[in-house]
Amino acid sequence: MGRAAAQIEIGGIPTVSVTRQGFEGIVSNAFAGFGFNTEAPMGYVFPDEMFLAGSDLTPLEEHFDDLLSGLTAWEPVMKEKGMVDPEPITLSAKTYPEAVNAVNNLFARNLWRDSLPIVPPTEETVNWILKGTDHDPAEVIGTAWPRGGIVTVRALAVVLAMAGGRPEYLPYLIAAAKVMIDPRAGMQNWNATTCSVLPAFIVNGPALKDIRLGSGYGCLGPDPVHPAGQTLGRALRLVQQDIGGAVPGTGTMAIFGGMRSTNFFFAEDEDGIPEGWKSFAESRGFSRDKNVVTITFVNSAVNALCTFGGSAEANMVCLTSLAQNMAAPNCNRFAGIGLTMQDGTPDNPDYPAGVVLLTAPFVKSLITANGITSMDEVKQILWDNSKIDWNTVAGLGVMSAGVTNALKTMKELGLVTEGEPVPICASPERLTVIMCGGAQGGHAYWMAGTNFGLMTSAEVDLPKNWDDLMLDAEIALGPLPATN
Repeated sequence: MGRAAAQIEIGGIPTVSVTRQGFEGIVSNAFAGFGFNTEAPMGYVFPDEMFLAGSDLTPLEEHFDDLLSGLTAWEPVMKEKGMVDPEPITLSAKTYPEAVNAVNNLFARNLWRDSLPIVPPTEETVNWILKGTDHDPAEVIGTAWPRGGIVTVRALAVVLAMAGGRPEYLPYLIAAAKVMIDPRAGMQNWNATTCSVLPAFIVNGPALKDIRLGSGYGCLGPDPVHPAGQTLGRALRLVQQDIGGAVPGTGTMAIFGGMRSTNFFFAEDEDGIPEGWKSFAESRGFSRDKNVVTITFVNSAVNALCTFGGSAEANMVCLTSLAQNMAAPNCNRFAGIGLTMQDGTPDNPDYPAGVVLLTAPFVKSLITANGITSMDEVKQILWDNSKIDWNTVAGLGVMSAGVTNALKTMKELGLVTEGEPVPICASPERLTVIMCGGAQGGHAYWMAGTNFGLMTSAEVDLPKNWDDLMLDAEIALGPLPATN
């Protein structure tokens, strides 16, 4: 399979763990992520009731000998450090269908595949995928958390092959993997949490049409005309699972999972952006000719009726109605606000609050009917009308002390006044508004954001043989679709 892992020698610091029942897998992943051998002893696994304040801690005393033994007597079997590159797996079968079935069964037993069938990542297929990059297959992209697995270009080619990808997808997968495992993105938090958080990847640039990445009807998938989005999203999910260790119930504790199979991977409709307005990537400092992938984080989504009416009054009703959908109390978002404003930059747009999807026809009708001349004005309207009643937000403090701390921080920074409605984020700049979706319009989409990590962007590095890859794709898939 070509996956690689790092093992670091445990030396000098005796280590033993004490954890809550059900979190043993998380602890094992954390040990691996810090470079420790996962064989390190589990000193005691305490029941849930011991997690509560004022609970009886005598069972911990009863297991003191286990803790002492782990700290004094245990030694790791593996003491070497460095990269481990497993040998390729060989399977025998009489027919190709039997071989595919055998591979899927093997990967299922080893928890290497998700819940869907995979394409066998044979050496031939992986080498074909690697035609999509000029990078050395052994190049290390970074570390996937919480397990701390090493992400190489070859490992990305393997998961892309498993997801049924093509060579021209690989440059985008590399860029997406870079932003996903960037330390600023906080993968160790959102990939392991109990919250159903997932990454959303937003793509800009001219080459997105070449890879058949959707920005129009059904851009969030499924879409057989533009298959790149869900294929790339699934490959990234396999990075999260196979390299980052996010197996449900052991490596990721997301209670419900939710929309995680293929993440969100879609493009902005740059052709539909009003003249003179910036694309999303341009608003983040990139020129329009650059191919860019940006990651942000969401934990839920809701469709909102948003029918443009051709008048200022009708369009304002649509925007304020959408804003009310955005105003649903989101404990995870508020719990993180206090932390993300400690750096003194409460208007930093890299701290995501959520993503609004608007169709281009609706945005253009805003201009003609309302005289709105910039995306900043759209964000201001949505921000002003999505504020939440003070008592509603304060009541969330019963569930999370983080919410109480967030309100305290916002008051100290002068962003809110006690008793007054609370904005869903520190400033309108933190809202992300993307123009995409079907040209008929009539609906908007709100993805509630979380504060698990910073929004991060990276340029896509296209290989020198890009034109040849496009020719091969056209022969295999037919001409590019007329619309994106």
